[in-house]
Amino acid sequence: MPDNIRAQFVAPAVTGFGAMALVGFYAALAPSILAQQLHLTNHAEAGGLFFELSIVAAITIVATAWLASRSTMLAALVLMIPAVALVIAAQIYASMALMIAATAVCGAAAALGYRGGLQVVNQIAPADRRAEVVSAFFICCFCGNALPVIGIGILSSLASATAASLAFAGMITGFSLVAIGFGVKYAWCRIPSFPTLSRGRRRLARSGHRN
Repeated sequence: MPDNIRAQFVAPAVTGFGAMALVGFYAALAPSILAQQLHLTNHAEAGGLFFELSIVAAITIVATAWLASRSTMLAALVLMIPAVALVIAAQIYASMALMIAATAVCGAAAALGYRGGLQVVNQIAPADRRAEVVSAFFICCFCGNALPVIGIGILSSLASATAASLAFAGMITGFSLVAIGFGVKYAWCRIPSFPTLSRGRRRLARSGHRN
């Protein structure tokens, strides 16, 4: 990771982590939430929730293509907070309506977070190290997809599903606030410039090419 973009990398990395954490949460734990807290054991309902998440995410990506990359990323970070709050509310009140609303907000947040984060990473990465920087972003996404779900599973076995979800919501909220801080701080920073050939060296290179 280039030293001069590490601080700017924090916001998109955390955004990617949070976006994929939301997707992993639904893919792995939505069926158990429906069965245990909402007392809905029909597998079609669990599949319908994930279908809703996917459809909302796809529509969001298409409908917001005009948004600037950093605005997209910051919008995702803001949406993650009410998204996890709605999930907790759905569990506490055993409300399918709240769960459907939570799924829609989570889908939009995940879509905006993945697209916006990836675009920002591509913008701040130097051309000769773009593959390295983008790979680091994907590692953050994959960690977000797996690690929180494992932690929630462990907490659920030790305490309760609601307590585990509260811990997940606290983690997402904390990460989102930190990433918003970094994102706003570097919103008006120019994309870092990287060494290029001086005018004299370019002239020599062109003359050498002609010879």
